[in-house]
Amino acid sequence: MILKNLKLAALIIGAALSLHGAEISVFDAGNINTDSPYGLTENEKVLYEQRKQIEKLTKDLSQIRSQFDQLDSQVQGVRSVLDGTASKVGQSDAKTRSLSQKVEMLDANVTALSKQIEHLSEVLHQTQETQKSNNEKIHTVLAELSSLIDSINSNYAPKSQVDELAQKVESLLVQSAKKDYSSLESKEGAVLIKEALEHFNANRLDEAKIRYEILVKKNYKPARSNFYLGEIAYKKEQWRTAIKHYKISIDLYDKADYIPRLLYHTAISFDKIGEPSNANAFYKALKTNYPNSKEAKASPDR
Repeated sequence: MILKNLKLAALIIGAALSLHGAEISVFDAGNINTDSPYGLTENEKVLYEQRKQIEKLTKDLSQIRSQFDQLDSQVQGVRSVLDGTASKVGQSDAKTRSLSQKVEMLDANVTALSKQIEHLSEVLHQTQETQKSNNEKIHTVLAELSSLIDSINSNYAPKSQVDELAQKVESLLVQSAKKDYSSLESKEGAVLIKEALEHFNANRLDEAKIRYEILVKKNYKPARSNFYLGEIAYKKEQWRTAIKHYKISIDLYDKADYIPRLLYHTAISFDKIGEPSNANAFYKALKTNYPNSKEAKASPDR
């Protein structure tokens, strides 16, 4: 409707402009451009009326154009709102898909947990059954043991006699150990150190320890003997004792072939007693002075 009115106004304005070229009377008579023309011919009257209609149409056209601009602005506003709404709907769809995926993951986790709970329930049930069976066996064994103790009490020596006998056995063992120690002390250092190493390699640590202690007392290769005393303590997880013997050994002689192992085990011993700064110092000394040793390669970089 708006476009139709605009076209009609354009046709009227064009027709008026073509007629405007007609001859005009002299002075103001017949001048249709004044506010109150007079002395108009018939043609001039027609032109004057047409001019008034054109002015009215022009004013109407301006109003229509203003209304059109307002409508266009409103349409643009509505379009912007629709675009924003569409964007929010898209975001909402994305969030909905994301939530749906999370829900699916949660369902999968719940299913997995449910299966684990079922498995644990079965294990618990089996454990309870096993425990019940074990308890029954324990009760049976205790009953048998009680009966056996009663039988021992009635048929064998009383406890006081058993204790006395145990003390005698212990005394004999001590005396035997003293004799053995005495006989070991009489041996040459070269023989003792060979025996000590054989016992150490066979993991007979107590036998090896006795011999290395005698060697230290004899001052026969004290650096090496203290090193192996440290190794025996290390194997028994007596970390502080091991550190003490390692220190004595390296103070006496620091060029021995076992020094990389001494440094490595000293560092580990310090770690075991909760002194990592001291451990790091020995790891560093090992890597600096014996970089190609297997102990250096096994040491952590700290």
